[in-house]
Amino acid sequence: MPEDKDPPALLQARLANERTLLAWLRTAVALMGFGLMVARLGVFLDTLGRATHEQVRAAGQSRWTGAALLITGSLVAIIGYHRVRAYAKVIDPKRGPPGERGLHITAALVILLGVALATFVVIMY
Repeated sequence: MPEDKDPPALLQARLANERTLLAWLRTAVALMGFGLMVARLGVFLDTLGRATHEQVRAAGQSRWTGAALLITGSLVAIIGYHRVRAYAKVIDPKRGPPGERGLHITAALVILLGVALATFVVIMY
């Protein structure tokens, strides 16, 4: 076997670690989507309260709950990213996984998306 080729077991471990990061990010995006939906429910309840001239208490709570879910999604992405990085060092301590830059960018975008949406929900709604 040539020296520049990785053994199949190492390649399998690296790919499994990458799939794990994608699962963490998928969970984070699902939490963020649910948080955005809850925040939008607050806007709907607020609009409904104005139309019927009744005070709907859940409208304000919905905004903060949605923002909390968005931040939770960002935290899940951060935790998943750090765990996957730690396992990558255990799998192959000599070097990082190939194509690591794409993983960094994807995780960073998901994290920034959650923080930006949470900020938008708190400020705009």
